[in-house]
Amino acid sequence: MNRKILSSLLFVIVAGLFLVPRIAAQFTTASLSGTVADQSGAYIPDAKVTVLNLDTGFTQTVSTGGAGDYLFSRLPVGRYKLTVEKEGLQTYIQSGIQLTVNQAATQNVQLQVAKVVGQVTVLADIPLVTTSEATLGQLVDEKRILDLPLNGRQVQQLVFLTPGSFDVTEKYCGLGCEGGIYPGQQYASINGGGPNSVNYQLDGGNNLDTNVNQNLPFPNPDAVQEFNVQTNNMSAEYGNAVSGVVNVVTKSGTNQIHADVFEFLRNGALNARNFFAPTQDSLKRNQFGGSIGGPIKKDKLFYFGTYQGTRLRSAPQGQIAFVPTQAERSGDFADLLPQQLKDPLSGTPFPSNQIPVSQFNSVSQFFLKYVPLPNGPGHQLTYLGPAVRQNDDQFMIKVDYNAGKHQITGRYFYTRFSQPPFVQKANLVAADVNGNLVPSQNLTVADTFNVSPHLMLNSWFGWDLINGDSLSSAPFGFPDAGVKIAAPKPPEIALGVNGYFNIQTNHLGQFHRGNWIIRETAVMMSGSHELHVGVEALRIKQPLANTFQQSGQFSFFDNLSGDNLVDFILGEASQFTQAGGLYMNLVGTKWSAYAQDNWRVNQRLSVNAGLRWDPFLSYTDSKGRMPCFVPGAKSTRYPNAPVGLLFAGPNHDRGCPPGMANSDLWEFAPRVGFAYKLTQDGKTSIRGGAGFYLMPVQNMVYQNSNGIAPFSPIVTLNVVNLADPYGSAGVPNPFPAAYGPSIPGSDATFQLPVQIGGVLARNFRLPQAATWNLTIERQVATNWLVRLAYVGNKGTYLYGTGGDQKNLQQINPAIYAPGSSTIANTQDRRIYKDFGVIGVISSVNNSNYHAAQLTVEKRFGHGVSILSNYTWSKTMDNFSPLGAYYSQTNPFNRHFDYGPSDDDLAHVFKLSGIWQLPVINRSGLTGKIVNGWELTSIITWRGGFPFSVFSGYDNSFSGYNEDRADFTGTNIHAAQLSSGRSHADQINQWFNTALFTPNAIGTFGNSGKNILRGPKAFNTDLGLLKNTGITEKTSLQFRAEFFNAFNDVNFFFPDRTVSDGAFGQITAARDPRILQFGLKLLF
Repeated sequence: MNRKILSSLLFVIVAGLFLVPRIAAQFTTASLSGTVADQSGAYIPDAKVTVLNLDTGFTQTVSTGGAGDYLFSRLPVGRYKLTVEKEGLQTYIQSGIQLTVNQAATQNVQLQVAKVVGQVTVLADIPLVTTSEATLGQLVDEKRILDLPLNGRQVQQLVFLTPGSFDVTEKYCGLGCEGGIYPGQQYASINGGGPNSVNYQLDGGNNLDTNVNQNLPFPNPDAVQEFNVQTNNMSAEYGNAVSGVVNVVTKSGTNQIHADVFEFLRNGALNARNFFAPTQDSLKRNQFGGSIGGPIKKDKLFYFGTYQGTRLRSAPQGQIAFVPTQAERSGDFADLLPQQLKDPLSGTPFPSNQIPVSQFNSVSQFFLKYVPLPNGPGHQLTYLGPAVRQNDDQFMIKVDYNAGKHQITGRYFYTRFSQPPFVQKANLVAADVNGNLVPSQNLTVADTFNVSPHLMLNSWFGWDLINGDSLSSAPFGFPDAGVKIAAPKPPEIALGVNGYFNIQTNHLGQFHRGNWIIRETAVMMSGSHELHVGVEALRIKQPLANTFQQSGQFSFFDNLSGDNLVDFILGEASQFTQAGGLYMNLVGTKWSAYAQDNWRVNQRLSVNAGLRWDPFLSYTDSKGRMPCFVPGAKSTRYPNAPVGLLFAGPNHDRGCPPGMANSDLWEFAPRVGFAYKLTQDGKTSIRGGAGFYLMPVQNMVYQNSNGIAPFSPIVTLNVVNLADPYGSAGVPNPFPAAYGPSIPGSDATFQLPVQIGGVLARNFRLPQAATWNLTIERQVATNWLVRLAYVGNKGTYLYGTGGDQKNLQQINPAIYAPGSSTIANTQDRRIYKDFGVIGVISSVNNSNYHAAQLTVEKRFGHGVSILSNYTWSKTMDNFSPLGAYYSQTNPFNRHFDYGPSDDDLAHVFKLSGIWQLPVINRSGLTGKIVNGWELTSIITWRGGFPFSVFSGYDNSFSGYNEDRADFTGTNIHAAQLSSGRSHADQINQWFNTALFTPNAIGTFGNSGKNILRGPKAFNTDLGLLKNTGITEKTSLQFRAEFFNAFNDVNFFFPDRTVSDGAFGQITAARDPRILQFGLKLLF
């Protein structure tokens, strides 16, 4: 079926359904079901069952069926009273029921024969054990959100309390990074999945940065009611994820006015010193704001609003680089002996490693003025980064309306983050402060329409917009240093000397994305079946203007002279890259449809079965700035393009679909699960299920395809002179002036070789995961739950750069020719000589995950709440974590990269708790001082992440410089040194570096993938809270929070590259002990 016809038809269907007012499904609600029986156990039909929300006055009534069963399908989360009435029997009233997001609660009722007393009143919450659905997950309730210690008041940190989850933010975006371009974006791995395989939802709508599929910021803790993390066997209503769904529900107003104002302070003077920093950090952070909620019209109309401001001033922790000594800057490199240096052009050795200053490159000399001398042993430079100034403001308003059969909700959430650019001109080695200005908006409008006791219609509309701008901080560009290239203003500096130092400043960019989504669901109750049928449409628009690589990038990694630092000083670069920037207007619509049947087979067994349809309709660039690689095909749109290069878009070449990849309408994701009540009292259940889940492509994949001639050409040259890269390579400069966005005519010319950074294969398929779990739960005492789960999944069609030719990942490597291969003739040895790197993103990779997860939970009662879990797991893949995409080590052998996943953690233990100290019977001032204290904690222990050891030399002559090292030992365990050694020994040599050497010429190295483990981590966060009553309705809360309270030193990865001067050494550590204080007035 034609794409446009299909889109139009589906849009008409959804829009037509949406004309009936309604919304927000199970995404923000809970269900309550059960049976009503008499004293003999006989089920009672036609009993009247009513629920009443104790905070808003919302009520709903149903009648029991022939089997005495009742069901409230979609109730707003909150506190409820349950009333059951039947003529001739006592009325049953139960208060204290707390319903939470995505909860399938069960409450069975037994009615007594009416005598003198007309009713029975019970004060109790519902049972802890889940007996009616198979979904595996974890609730994080309001008490934990408000009371547990949160560094920076970031609620999303509590996602990692979930079994099978852990934080991989630092691994994917660097030490100290919070993820993405917005503070608070987290990289979470759940059940072996990659960081972009989790779907985040806010009040039922998307809370995702679709460019990278990471979460956008959550509202502050005072605005969040609760959230639920689903990790396995999710309902068919949930898509866009293979490893987890995080549902966040914000607070609503009630019949009582509730408000608070707060101020939180973090000051570096109160913190411990980072292990590698010479002094304490200078961070100062103030967070202030408040919230208020209440009724506009009692029992009908409610409001809630919140504001939080954050002001941060900081100097980051100490870092280490390796820079030339004073002697080396004068030409004396004797300290590098016995490594014999040579002239990289002539091959002539430098006697005694003495290099005439007259041979120094003028551009190198220019940059050395901004590279400090070492202040430690050898080349070591220890330094503090530049100051950081960040402002972050967020505002949210929410309105709820109970209108008879309609429940209507509207919520608007606005955030604005700003960070001015800054760089230390006197020390360009120090990372610059990336300038960012990122406002974002998120809107939801939702309605639930109770048509009848057996039919409910849910409608939802959502809209979000992010305007992310990156700002440059470079004090000058390469042309100012004497390099014969053109660059935009303000420029970017990107220069890396492998094993020594990097100079990297930010670049200008506009990263805007806007999405809207509509969802329509019908819920029908028929006998013992609860059927959910729905459809949704997500429309995206993502304009991009990014000057990345337009200023040029130089890399020194091939030791052409015998040492990369000498290569830099002589100005002989291993590689130079310059591009025309990235400019795109990505548009598209993602359609989905689903059906879910929750069938109560009998009083003990429930079955959940669903089917979701997520067709793959590749997004397109409105200007057609996307390529296809089809060997042997000739473009008619651009006849001068080399054979094999075709173009997508509205007027696409034959053989190249509009969005690079062919549409795939046959993408179905079935799932089935069961829940069985093992004991009549409902205190033991066994649950399980299996299903298929599909993951959408992150939009950054399309962005990577955009850097292609003639729109945004990329030129990569090997072995060039730093001062004149094009002249030394003997090629004309394709960028004689600063380049900008353009749509060239059909007569556009192409400079060879053409680079294709990333393009979707025409037969691309959506990544898929088959998941399964078997879980047993037991309530062992009042408010205590024990859960043991076996969880597994198998990922297929995971995408990465690859193709069909020879089972390759990069389909245009340089083929090694013994005795004749050199870095200089890399291009001549490629399969397709008119092309450089060709990255075809194909559905060619696989993964598997197996885990045992043990959870012990105590629901809050008697002043104590505990959540503890332990995960023992193994994750294997032949590429990268589930859903991520990186390049392959050996382009000729995908199995070479099969091994433990980058995110494989064998052991993870977490313990969180809240303890309200017992009340001491004292009055007056003494009572106020000794009472109201509360202790909270989050304790985390995990094993080390795995890592590979790399050579640092392109001895395979493949042109990718990703060769692994050769392992010269007989047992890899001999390379993993004990973690029980002193800190000094650990950072000096984390593993036995003597057992690794550069790979042999013509090979990719013999060491396996992720054969060693990095440092383990142990962290304890503690909180001390004091609540003091001022009046009957007003109280003051003081908080002291200690992050890494015992100042445990948690090291980052060691240097893993043989050619680096710091090979095997650890040069960075995670945060030391940090203190945060807060005051909150509640009324």
